[in-house]
Amino acid sequence: MALMQTLALVAAALLGALAFPLAARSSTAVLSDNTPAPDFVLKSTDGRNLRLSEYRGDVVVLSFWASWCGSCRAALAELNSIAAGTSADRPVVLGVSLDGDAGRASSFAQSLGLKFPTLVDAHQAVGRLYDVETLPLTLLVDRDGVVRGTWAAAPAPQAELTQALQEIGQ
Repeated sequence: MALMQTLALVAAALLGALAFPLAARSSTAVLSDNTPAPDFVLKSTDGRNLRLSEYRGDVVVLSFWASWCGSCRAALAELNSIAAGTSADRPVVLGVSLDGDAGRASSFAQSLGLKFPTLVDAHQAVGRLYDVETLPLTLLVDRDGVVRGTWAAAPAPQAELTQALQEIGQ
């Protein structure tokens, strides 16, 4: 039985990797700093619809990830420590799963014990809107909805993210 479960996980990971359209790009790249973060609405794994613009006035750390992405684990662990912090003025952390399957995204988030909402981008529309080419992709969005920092293909270095948060008064 364990072998069958392992094979099913490997098959799901391979299908997920093939399903994510890394080459599908939008005409508006948001990977540069000082670019307004495009608004979006996605359903969270707990069933709520969340809109990025609802967090205006808050600093937001937005992370795009997928369960089949090995380096996403480390990125999510770092973001989980930020989300679980005790400071009343800590940033809002939102994870955007590009898995395409809410059940897989929810299971993966639960297995990591994520303390922040997991949003499901089942059709990768928001991934295309944000021009996601590599995973993980982490963006720092200031209180006015402007991208103030981006980290791609590796976890955001804790020191850099902390410094960027301090620079915008978080």
